Amino acid sequence: MGTEEFVIQALERIADEGLHGIHEPLPERYLRGVEMLGDAFAPGLVRSVEIYRKNHECWPDLIDPQTFTNKQLLFKFFGLIPRVTPSDKLRAHDWLPPHLHAQIRRPRILWRTDTPDLPGNEEIAPGTYWLKCNHGSGTNLPVTFPLDEDTRTELRRLTRRWLRRVHSTRLSLWWYELMDRAIYLEEDLREGMEDAADWKFYVCNGRVVVYQHDADRSGTHLQTVYSRLGTWLNKQLYVRKGRARPVAPPARLDLMVEGAEAIGQFFDFIRVDMFIRGGEVYLGEIGLVPNGCTKRIRDPELDWMLGGAWQAPWLGRVSPGFADGHYARDWPFAA
Repeated sequence: MGTEEFVIQALERIADEGLHGIHEPLPERYLRGVEMLGDAFAPGLVRSVEIYRKNHECWPDLIDPQTFTNKQLLFKFFGLIPRVTPSDKLRAHDWLPPHLHAQIRRPRILWRTDTPDLPGNEEIAPGTYWLKCNHGSGTNLPVTFPLDEDTRTELRRLTRRWLRRVHSTRLSLWWYELMDRAIYLEEDLREGMEDAADWKFYVCNGRVVVYQHDADRSGTHLQTVYSRLGTWLNKQLYVRKGRARPVAPPARLDLMVEGAEAIGQFFDFIRVDMFIRGGEVYLGEIGLVPNGCTKRIRDPELDWMLGGAWQAPWLGRVSPGFADGHYARDWPFAA
């Protein structure tokens, strides 16, 4: 059986049985890939199934998925995503309830624009910063001020490409196209020239299940995985374990878990990324589909653990009113 035939058969069953909320009205303030992708919906699902099959050497279950990665595949097309997309890097902190704003900081933004430009050398103190685009993945680069004219010209070309970029049509990450795009300059949270260590919390139905710790991402990339309480899980998530060894839980793990779960109350799944510098906790990005659902979780046990914890209200056979719960809550900001 070819991929297109496999997908068509699954979609016919989904429609016939009313699975994944396909016949239910969307809750106010939310969107879904079925409607947003239009004519690109079925071809996009075919591509995602092909990627999954290549990585896992088996077909995904489009009817009753059990693993995290399999559910992520369906989420892109049937999951409910806020109109104010959490993937906007400049708005991630908005999802944090106000009582935590003073304890979990956002990296300082020194300058921003919606055009392919950079601030003048007289506007920015000498030093290293991160030049970023709020839209997409991989749109960040450390830059050192003052800039010479050749560097400034090259960076203008780069920011122009960032602003024009459609974020991965191939992967059907359609919600990235909802945001107003911006270029901005952010403080550098690294200590010295080493990559800032970060912690990524996987929050299913409002509760942290595991978190990963990443260090030296631009070098050997050491990644380890831990339980909600900070116990090392001798498992591999997306990166080969190699010489990675467990690290002590961050000193402010309780606060980080509290912050991740406070954000997670608005989503059936979300990944919350945080950094620590000088004893202060910073919120980085929050993401709906880690790696665009292109990578296989190396230890199947983790895939099944996360899949079991993520009980998506929109998945499978749903009842009228299925969107109550996560989707009915007031957001912590004015939409």
